[in-house]
Amino acid sequence: MSIENEIKELLQQLQSDDDKIRSQAALSLGWIGEETVVNPLILSLQNDTSSKVRANAAMSLGQLNDNRAIQPLIQALKDKDSFVRGMIIYSLGLMKADSAVDALIVVLESDSDKEARMAAADSLAQLENIKAIHPLVKALVNDESNDVRNEAKNSLDRLSIITSFHDLDNLVLEEVQRKKESGTETKVEERQQFLDDMQQKEIDNRRKEIVTIIEEELPKMLEYAIHNEEISFDKICDKFDCDDFTLEFAITKLTDNKKINAKVNPGRRSFIVMKPNAELSEEAQMKLKLIRKKFGIDW
Repeated sequence: MSIENEIKELLQQLQSDDDKIRSQAALSLGWIGEETVVNPLILSLQNDTSSKVRANAAMSLGQLNDNRAIQPLIQALKDKDSFVRGMIIYSLGLMKADSAVDALIVVLESDSDKEARMAAADSLAQLENIKAIHPLVKALVNDESNDVRNEAKNSLDRLSIITSFHDLDNLVLEEVQRKKESGTETKVEERQQFLDDMQQKEIDNRRKEIVTIIEEELPKMLEYAIHNEEISFDKICDKFDCDDFTLEFAITKLTDNKKINAKVNPGRRSFIVMKPNAELSEEAQMKLKLIRKKFGIDW
């Protein structure tokens, strides 16, 4: 099939009533490398009712690296779905979209989702703009998530070298002192103790909550799986802080409800994802693995 016919077919699929078909089309268009697909992907990012399609459109726009997509991507940072926001953030960093610095700082400082804040910290380093150093220092000292703090530190280390910034240690010490004077350090410790106590008292309720979260988030993650790929329980259990039983129960529910197509292998502590209509070339598979690893989807 010629490139022209392939693009035509994928663009038709992008208008399908089936969100799974639209999702795979949005993903495949990113590997085409043709500027003619940029505007249709922007429209999908802005208007599609499926978060999977919007996330794949965002990923593909980052791969295509066309400046026309920068402002639509920035505007789409208001998307209600945290996974979509995270993919947008990743793409803006990949594109080195310097005009996105202010928007990414807002995400780092105020987004309720830990993964989005982590992605913002990473992308700010990729933009290589010294303006991001102070916000990253604040995140390093004050963010409630250890993962975000670690990502902020990694980004600061990279930025301080790239921008030849030599006063990083003093900035961190000043922010630590401000935190102590404001009393927020004690509040964070008290909040963590409260959460620890609640976890001990309400294990059963917590397991129900985790199953709900897995049912919401795992299908989004598996959008970036490869047909017949075997995924270890360990990586997913680490992601959702759950045991094998909880994960297997959630996967079974998702499979029964036809939200994913997977086969559990308890003996190997893994499951296999089946996506027969989403075959990718070896090159595309390699790129997809690199992208998802960068975004924290690493199994």
